[in-house]
Amino acid sequence: MSEINVDARLIGIIGKPHGIKGETVVMLLTDYPKSIKRGDILFFDEKCTRKAGVENIRWRKDKPEAPIIKFKDIDSRNAAYDLKGINVFRLIKDGPVPGNNQYWVDDILECTVCTKSGIAIGKVINVEKFASNDNLAVRIDNKNLDTGCIDGDILYVPVIKNYIDCIDLKNRKIILKKIPEYI
Repeated sequence: MSEINVDARLIGIIGKPHGIKGETVVMLLTDYPKSIKRGDILFFDEKCTRKAGVENIRWRKDKPEAPIIKFKDIDSRNAAYDLKGINVFRLIKDGPVPGNNQYWVDDILECTVCTKSGIAIGKVINVEKFASNDNLAVRIDNKNLDTGCIDGDILYVPVIKNYIDCIDLKNRKIILKKIPEYI
């Protein structure tokens, strides 16, 4: 038996119904919310077996991250309520392409973080967003580092030019200019 392997990216979570005609509030998790348009094909599962066409989308001024979306064939409040809590996915090929020096978080996860001299520090386990910059959460797996950290500790590395030398997605490596001083 072969397993279906589909490249899809989580872009939102369906919230409560809106009105009686099958519309739903969708909390978008994408950095490119305006890339979702009427007629787009989205999916209600990561394997992309439950297709969901966008019949209409209305952007709210008070909450632009949570538009009201009407999916095709969801025509009642009860049908919309049954979707509450379901994750919404989009095929990667149908999504926007990040620009230069921009990356999808899930492309960076599990990348090995190294010093300029090639010493592996650990792997990226999360990217945390803050107002000033993003931070890589790196799980230390090199007890021989001269950082005071032990295996399993989390090192937070700001994603700014002072700390990041290069991000090499092809080789799944992130090279640091320096290790943050605050550890």
